[in-house]
Amino acid sequence: MKILVLQLARLGDIYMSWPAIRALRRKFPEAEVHVLTRPRFATAFEGLTSVHKVHQLPTKEILAPLVQPKMEVQESFDLLSVFVDQLHHEAYDKIYNFSFSPLSSYLTHYISNSATEVCGYTRFKDGFFAIPDDMSAYFYAQVGIDRPNRFHLIEIFSSLVGSDLTPDDFRPPHPMPSCSKNLPREYIAVHIGASESTKTLSAEKWTQILQILHQQTALPFVLIGSEGEALIGKHITEMMELGSVHNLVGQTKLTELFPIIKGARVLIGCDSAPMHMATLTNTPCVNISLASVNFWETGPRSMDSVIVRAKTEEDLSSEKVATVIYRNLNGEKQDLSVIHTTAGTPSYSAFTPKSADFEWLFLRALYMAEDFPSNDDPNFVDAIVQMAEINQIMLQQMGNVDRSGDVAKAAPFIERGEEIIETIAKLVPATQSLVRWYQTEKVRIPPADMKTILQRTMEIHDLFQKVLDLYKNSTRTPEKELR
Repeated sequence: MKILVLQLARLGDIYMSWPAIRALRRKFPEAEVHVLTRPRFATAFEGLTSVHKVHQLPTKEILAPLVQPKMEVQESFDLLSVFVDQLHHEAYDKIYNFSFSPLSSYLTHYISNSATEVCGYTRFKDGFFAIPDDMSAYFYAQVGIDRPNRFHLIEIFSSLVGSDLTPDDFRPPHPMPSCSKNLPREYIAVHIGASESTKTLSAEKWTQILQILHQQTALPFVLIGSEGEALIGKHITEMMELGSVHNLVGQTKLTELFPIIKGARVLIGCDSAPMHMATLTNTPCVNISLASVNFWETGPRSMDSVIVRAKTEEDLSSEKVATVIYRNLNGEKQDLSVIHTTAGTPSYSAFTPKSADFEWLFLRALYMAEDFPSNDDPNFVDAIVQMAEINQIMLQQMGNVDRSGDVAKAAPFIERGEEIIETIAKLVPATQSLVRWYQTEKVRIPPADMKTILQRTMEIHDLFQKVLDLYKNSTRTPEKELR
């Protein structure tokens, strides 16, 4: 058996993929596992012995003809076609697309053949977007910033491959890379960068936090980061007491970060690859999570880790962050605003608004057949009643089409109904996950004749109506199960 995993995302996503790839190899011990990634991030697969071969998408070569004075679109297409054909001839039995992107859906479609089992985004035969499995449908509808999902990406990847994770899936590279740098016997590692500039702190903020912390602990700081963050590292070093900082920013290979992180008492940082490397070395983390990040999905998973949440850097108290780090180092109790890593799913313990808890429980009911939570908020109830009325009209119009075959008369009513339901969802956030579920299920309908598509669409609207009726008929204790 030959398996391909597509992971075209950044370094952090690749390290979050490691446990799932190990679980995949454990599920199919005789399989030959390949991965497809971008050259810039291929190093992140070094030491993952579950992978037999790493294919690198030749991005620069493919894009080069497009940036010439005379754009050569055909040349670029031909280069991509040659690469895709080579992978297609590998004749993969299974393809798992971890990238969840439009580009990866096309690559998955063209690399696969009629006998390939595909999980993750792909394309139908006519080129339209296809979501073949339930986990990918969940990701499409419910995962991302400002959405109520609380499943970590590590769990999402493992669910995609259909295998439960074990503690052994969370381990560093083998063999452990060596580090050429002289490190203190004990230290605090600080990653000053992030995958995006909106996810990290300024040099001034980092300096404030470390200066306050330096007054509380004698442990030195080891700064890590990329070459592009060297000026920030230099600024912090110059502003700190001489000898308190070991600045390795821009001076290490990616793989050298593993022993540095593993040897640290704690890793401090924002949303970044080192946070996920720390999950594999089981190094406690203090994660600073800003509003552009959904910590439920991408926070650190190593035990004894904590998360400090703030909308922006301006909302973040340097004194508070330093106190959280100090308490983490000494095993002291944190205040109630600090988020803790826990075993199981969700992976964190946090005090959250009642509305957010409802949306999470509602997701579990929709996708995991758990009890539907009650919600007697007047705005929610009113939105449900309006959606139910609109959906009934849409079902009536679809019934007319089914009987008469005349789409022209019904189409304006159906289209207007879709617009109204989407508008209501925007006004009442508690209904958004339900509407996204219903919209995604319709996206999943494969190409077929009009009657087949109509019947499947009506089935989705019928199920949508059942959920609406459940809340419309009882604002206190909804039924426990939909049949």
